[in-house]
Amino acid sequence: MSRNALRSGASALLAIFMTTGATQVFAQTATSDEAPKKEVEVVVVTGTFIRGTSESASLPVNVISSADLEKAGTPSTVELIKLLNVSSGVQGDTNQFDSRAQGNEGAGSVNLRGIGPERTLVLLNGRRMAYNPFGLVGTVVDTNLIPSAAIGRVEVLKDGAAATYGSDAVAGVVNFITRTNLEGFEVGGDYKAIDGSDGNYTASLAWGHKTDRAKLFVSLGLQKKTELPVTARDWANRDYLSNPEGGWSAAGNPGTYIAIGPTGGPVSLPTREPNCTPLGGFAGFSGSTPVCFFHFTPYDNLVEKEERSQFFASADVTINENHALHGEILISNTNTPEWKTSPSYAFLQAPSAQALPTPSGLPGRFFVPATNPGYIDLLAKNPGLFPASAIGVNMLAYRPFSYGGNPKFTSSDPRGGSQGERSFEAVRVSVGLKGKLTESINYDVNLAAMDDTGIRTGYDVLVNRFQLALRGLGGPNCNVAANTPGANGCQWFSPFGTAIPGNSVTGVVNPQYNAALGAANAALVDWFYPEVRTKQTSSLVVFDAVLNGELGIQLGDGPIGWAAGYQYRKNSFRSDFSKFSDLTQQPCVSSPDFNNNVCAAITGPTVFLSGSFPANVSADVNAAFFELRLPFSERFEAQIAGRYEDFGGKVGSTFNPKLSAKWQMTDTFALRGSTSTTFRAPSVSNIQPTSVTTLQSILGTFRAVDIFGNPDLEPETATTYNVGALFDSGHLRASVDYWRFDFDNPIVNEPIAGLVAALFPTTGAGNCGNSAFAAIQAKFTFSGGVCNSANISRLNTTVINGSPLLTDGIDVSIDYMFENVMGGDLKLGLDATYTMSYDIDALFIGGVKVAEPLDAVGKLNFQTTAYPLPQYKGTLYGLYETGGHSLRLAMNFIDEYEDQRTAPFAASLNYSATAGTTAVISSGKTIKGWQSFDLNYRWAMDNDLTFTFGIENILDRDPSFARLELNYDPFTGNPLGRTYKIGLKKAFGGPK
Repeated sequence: MSRNALRSGASALLAIFMTTGATQVFAQTATSDEAPKKEVEVVVVTGTFIRGTSESASLPVNVISSADLEKAGTPSTVELIKLLNVSSGVQGDTNQFDSRAQGNEGAGSVNLRGIGPERTLVLLNGRRMAYNPFGLVGTVVDTNLIPSAAIGRVEVLKDGAAATYGSDAVAGVVNFITRTNLEGFEVGGDYKAIDGSDGNYTASLAWGHKTDRAKLFVSLGLQKKTELPVTARDWANRDYLSNPEGGWSAAGNPGTYIAIGPTGGPVSLPTREPNCTPLGGFAGFSGSTPVCFFHFTPYDNLVEKEERSQFFASADVTINENHALHGEILISNTNTPEWKTSPSYAFLQAPSAQALPTPSGLPGRFFVPATNPGYIDLLAKNPGLFPASAIGVNMLAYRPFSYGGNPKFTSSDPRGGSQGERSFEAVRVSVGLKGKLTESINYDVNLAAMDDTGIRTGYDVLVNRFQLALRGLGGPNCNVAANTPGANGCQWFSPFGTAIPGNSVTGVVNPQYNAALGAANAALVDWFYPEVRTKQTSSLVVFDAVLNGELGIQLGDGPIGWAAGYQYRKNSFRSDFSKFSDLTQQPCVSSPDFNNNVCAAITGPTVFLSGSFPANVSADVNAAFFELRLPFSERFEAQIAGRYEDFGGKVGSTFNPKLSAKWQMTDTFALRGSTSTTFRAPSVSNIQPTSVTTLQSILGTFRAVDIFGNPDLEPETATTYNVGALFDSGHLRASVDYWRFDFDNPIVNEPIAGLVAALFPTTGAGNCGNSAFAAIQAKFTFSGGVCNSANISRLNTTVINGSPLLTDGIDVSIDYMFENVMGGDLKLGLDATYTMSYDIDALFIGGVKVAEPLDAVGKLNFQTTAYPLPQYKGTLYGLYETGGHSLRLAMNFIDEYEDQRTAPFAASLNYSATAGTTAVISSGKTIKGWQSFDLNYRWAMDNDLTFTFGIENILDRDPSFARLELNYDPFTGNPLGRTYKIGLKKAFGGPK
């Protein structure tokens, strides 16, 4: 779609918006339930440090009070962020299949403008928070750590703010502000009923006390989610031919084998095991190789079990009339105790020579000897499956546990999916002193420190141990050198379908099951399938010193206001790994049992998850800033700001100015605008030469993708613009803002899809051996060392400064109040964002184009540097209030968008069960637009009891279908269906 067409569409949509007589997604006011403007004489609004600046000034700030949130159904932090029209591509739902969300189950983020959560600065009470330790892009705050029970209001600045706040505030700022004016106790809780799960629960307790010299506030919030399995939603659990990308893998069990003769060469063509279809697999082809496609997502969850607690306490103490002390502490914990995934992973690494017999067939393959009891049993039940001359078989597409589940986990979940843990624990302490230095100069100094520690665990197969078990030399009591297979404590593992009792999800029984083989396999699991564990901690220490006041210089509407300050930040990052995932301890496949730490490629000893190197790094940042508010007249004022930050080392320093202005043309109409340069520095982990490992689908099979840091990274920079119009006649309020972000050197990960497509424009050898593609080929590791698309085992990518990016669009907010409607007030509202463009220039690596120019608007943007980005998104609502009653009906809407990939929609052998024929599956190219209706009722009674009831997604609409593992886009859609929520809150004591 052309730029002119986009702008014409924006103009048409804007015209529609201006005639709707509607308003904002939330009733956005500067005053919360606690009436903060009554507590203090002046308020500092997010976006400036000059006291007394109003929300309606030159910057586009939305303020959402706790009462507004209650009337909207008290959404969770993730739900609130997904509802914001200015936020797209939101992390928070489980989504283990996208590298940007892997290992982050239980964490959340804000993604203003859809340009990446790392470019939105998240604050708590105006102060920075430590980064998510598992955030791959390095500078993302986990919003699920925010103490939701303590929040009094949320302020969203939809404009670049680096001149005021420094690095990361590229797209804007979200500031969560806690309550300060509660007296007495307040208890509350709610329950959300969700079909297919046990529902979600929250509970909260708050206490506040005020004396002449002090205000104390304490809150405790508890939230619990129960798991929602993929199998609870038919739309998420599709057969192969309706969505081959919907959680289907060519590597399964039953698997595919090739028979090996006495001289070590093949004596058969690749052979698919006959138990495939009876157990629920799809008998198809990977290229021309017959495979049994395994459906792994039924072992996963759409919603993981989560247990979350947040303790927050604050104290404000007046020392004297000129000085006051503030302190606060946050302790937040999120635990996902039983994260579910596939029963086992596909094999991406091959055994070393120490574990293989001679001969063992094809290089880079596991070998099953003909003496294996499972081999003997399989041939007895399927005569002639392999030639009589075969000495065994090589595995071509395989994983040890699939349709029968993993016996290690079937006792806790009949599906038998592998399990792990995800946990995040944060501790934050902040102490500050503020007051007056003179009659005209105020000060605010603060010291804050925070640790955010994440732990994730999982399980994986040790490569050589599994190969030994295939030879009958498995188990902890086996002396490989001294014993014979299956004797003296040595055990066999049968890799064939005859060891599978049946499909653990559907209940289908395997007629060829051999119980003795199944029991023998179960006895070996602990030995070759150990836990791997990662612990990472992100730490932050921040010292702020701010002065503000008024100069003696008078302009047309008063004195010039000013603010100036200094900030010191220390960011630290530490990562530690368990024995089998620490590459300093176990660098090679042959490390665990053969004590060999010398290998051509340091990949670790496990078949799939690989390992990483520990890190312990830190960086210091020094910054200084200034602001001036220039009230030229009663109707026109401007603000000037600038900030200098020094990061040291190769990153260097940067200076960023900002200019904003507002012209109140009439009593009801005003214009506002701002322009600034803004920036984001690489995180301390981004500039280290160590790596983290993700798992990504490459040509239909999940592979290990390592993401390495880059010591030569430069800060990304952007020039931002915002021009808006404001209208306020009392009953009708409206704002329209045009925004634009123009990036240079954005910090991005190399695009996976682009690298693969460059080296392999077609399957097979592609551009292997072509000197022009040498730099690209060097990023790939191949099974057996042979460059071929079928042999990809892992891909090494790097954090780089990417191609220039430009995005722009329009925000519209309108509300109209009808008074005295049936004894109450009726407000109609609309809040919407229309993104006109998101243009990314072509990207070259090693002289090879790995990404074409892309307009990411209206695209899924799978495995690119962009997030899913529907062109428009918003909420239309009506709110009726009378007495203590409020009733709110809202329609949330998201535009359709396209899956920009071509390969999933082309003719493929994979899509056919017949050798040599192709099939086309075209569904899912367009991810349809989506609308949901939510109804929320609130009754605030005279006895300080508040009752709420809500129905979300009244029409029970499924999320729009996408050709992804979970059959929808978790960054955009909602998997819950229709839900019901009921809540109660009771206050005891003084005014709230």
